[in-house]
Amino acid sequence: MEESFSYGCITWAVILFIWYVVVLSLASYGFFGILAHSRSKVNNHPQNLDHSNLDGVTILRPLKGLDPEMETCLRCAFTQNYPAGKLEILFCIENATDPATEVAKKIVAEFPHIDSKILIGDSGLPDYFGPNPKINNLAKGYARAKYDIVWVLDSNVWVGPNTLERSVFALKNSTNNGKPTHNFSTKKGRRVNLVHHTPLAVAVEPSLGALCDEMFLSTSHAKFYVSLNNVAVAPCVNGKSNLYRRTELDEAVRQIGLGYLPSNNGQSGEEGPDAAFFGKSGQGIRFFARYIGEDNMIGIALWNKIGACRTAMTGDCAVQPVTSGSNGGLKSYVERRVRWLRVRKYMVMAATLLEPTTECFVSGVYGTFAVSVLFFGQMFNLWWFVFHVLTWVSTDYYQFHFLHMSAYCDHDMRNCSMPYFVHPTFDVSNENTSPSSYRKLAHWLPIWLLRESLALPIWVIAIMGQEIDWRGQPFRIRADLTAERL
Repeated sequence: MEESFSYGCITWAVILFIWYVVVLSLASYGFFGILAHSRSKVNNHPQNLDHSNLDGVTILRPLKGLDPEMETCLRCAFTQNYPAGKLEILFCIENATDPATEVAKKIVAEFPHIDSKILIGDSGLPDYFGPNPKINNLAKGYARAKYDIVWVLDSNVWVGPNTLERSVFALKNSTNNGKPTHNFSTKKGRRVNLVHHTPLAVAVEPSLGALCDEMFLSTSHAKFYVSLNNVAVAPCVNGKSNLYRRTELDEAVRQIGLGYLPSNNGQSGEEGPDAAFFGKSGQGIRFFARYIGEDNMIGIALWNKIGACRTAMTGDCAVQPVTSGSNGGLKSYVERRVRWLRVRKYMVMAATLLEPTTECFVSGVYGTFAVSVLFFGQMFNLWWFVFHVLTWVSTDYYQFHFLHMSAYCDHDMRNCSMPYFVHPTFDVSNENTSPSSYRKLAHWLPIWLLRESLALPIWVIAIMGQEIDWRGQPFRIRADLTAERL
């Protein structure tokens, strides 16, 4: 028996149904995009590429403290399928007492044929251009880089051996996942000026915090990250692995500062004058030390200030091994998610406010209400909600494993050694004894349910505050997106 509904109820049902369709479309676009792009990265790998025509690249790796599987992660920069004579690797370390220094020295000694250096800051007079410690650390490497193209690659991530070659090809030829975005003859389309990679976590210890990080990045985050990049209406950039030209970033900062007198030291707090101060060759990155979320702000600057440009991806993943020590327990996971939601709240306010509506359970509730009112003559059809959740969890289960398998599969992968945590059969819950690349549902599903159940409470906590803790230091995010150390 059909129920009768008020005009207001039907109006809300229509609005929520439209948004439900938008969310499902974006989720589906991301899901199928992951399947298509990850599979095609091998097929779209540049064939018979003349290495003599490749541009030189400086890889910048900011180091602070010890990370899980650090040697393996640092070593991957040296084992890229790229001409050694066109590669420079700079390790950036804040001071000589950092334990990462000895690890970097060991890795550099293993590859004497590759131009690599360890840049250590002055502990008595450390570089300080703003509250962002990563930018303060990177600035010396950015200024001393031999090549125009720089690849900022975090110390705690591993990438496949052909990632750099595909990324440089995408940057030079303006391709997104192998498809052209710009016609250089007709000048139609948008040129690529930043290449980034899907962030992925792998729990190498059975910690709830590490497992939730792994689940979040492999399911919800990945599908919308890929989807929003392909829609390309605005930059959506994670800073784990970014490749761009220094000249273009310097020019973007110069454009921000046009019409302003330079401030005295670039730290006046005024965007225009500070950009005018830093808008010089080899200094552009220093401007972004004012922001905690420097990755997205760099993406926005390159997107908005360098003509008709966009970001692009290659189907590669930046894989971060996580442990209980590196990522803590469940409390640490919640605090991390709260921190980055608070940072994003001011960068992309509308998207952050709408974020809960893109999660499985919340979208299932309002979507079921809308579908039930408009098509079933009911307030809430439980069977539709069950169908929604089962479909969502099924696609997440497949996507999770597909992403982990695609991180392992690379062009000519048999010619190099892959770390154990990238192998598709690795599963920390059963100590890598399963011959299947799919994890047991009994182990996987409880973590998925926990992650999904925490999504809304985490969002509420994040929206209600503006203070964050970053590397043990408290900050407040201002409305102009800059950070203030407390």
